[in-house]
Amino acid sequence: MHIVYRPYRNEDAEAFASAVNASLDTLRPWLLWAHEDFTEQEALRWFTATNTLRAKGEANEMGLFAEDGRLLGGAGLRYSQEQPHHCSIGYWVRSSEQRQGVASQAVRYLVDLAWQSPERDTVEILAVAENVASRGVAEKCGAEFKGIKYGLIVLENGPVDTAVYQFYRA
Repeated sequence: MHIVYRPYRNEDAEAFASAVNASLDTLRPWLLWAHEDFTEQEALRWFTATNTLRAKGEANEMGLFAEDGRLLGGAGLRYSQEQPHHCSIGYWVRSSEQRQGVASQAVRYLVDLAWQSPERDTVEILAVAENVASRGVAEKCGAEFKGIKYGLIVLENGPVDTAVYQFYRA
């Protein structure tokens, strides 16, 4: 499947909210922002936040779309202000599009994008230790497992064990 990577547009809000609500079974256990009755207004606030972070050079969040315009999910890079050589990847895929290589393609795309900045030498993926699917994506893409650390991710019930994966510039 060919994926189109682009910033979210206001006209994507309905599809975004629909994708989140249809995917709560696979998103809610791992992502605090995914909740029942996620609204278009919440999607628009997220789009505004991602555009602000992009303009400040703090992140590059984007939508993942099929060639026919269908919203597949989202992914992005977050840049560390304290460690300019370091950035992290986050991603989610709507339930109906999972297990088709969407997340793996997005991770590879984002790692390549990170390497376009010569100062970056480390790209990190953090996943809840129990999130087998997300950890599988990191491993499939060749990230090195660094270990489990407590508290790097906080869920509804508080801090959890976090699996840490890293890519290094060749």
